[in-house]
Amino acid sequence: MAIQLVTDQLSNVLDDTLRSQLVGDFKVIQKALNDLDGAQARLNSDQDKINQDFKNIKDDNKTRDANVQAIVNILTKYDVPIQIVNGKVVETEEGE
Repeated sequence: MAIQLVTDQLSNVLDDTLRSQLVGDFKVIQKALNDLDGAQARLNSDQDKINQDFKNIKDDNKTRDANVQAIVNILTKYDVPIQIVNGKVVETEEGE
């Protein structure tokens, strides 16, 4: 939203009307700045939530990978021909 300020049209005589317009302009500016501050605070909060979610996803992926590796290790102990190749569990031929 573009804000049109009357301060761009100053006259040489400062009268009550001009003063009222200036005061009105500064109130508009103050509200716009306050709105920007609020928006910035919301953005910061959202960014913190996104960062936490990303960290949680990374932690979940590590846990999943460790669990898959543990399953493969258990199956290997029972001579099940299985291994992880390129991040996937695959069957292998006997003796590989």
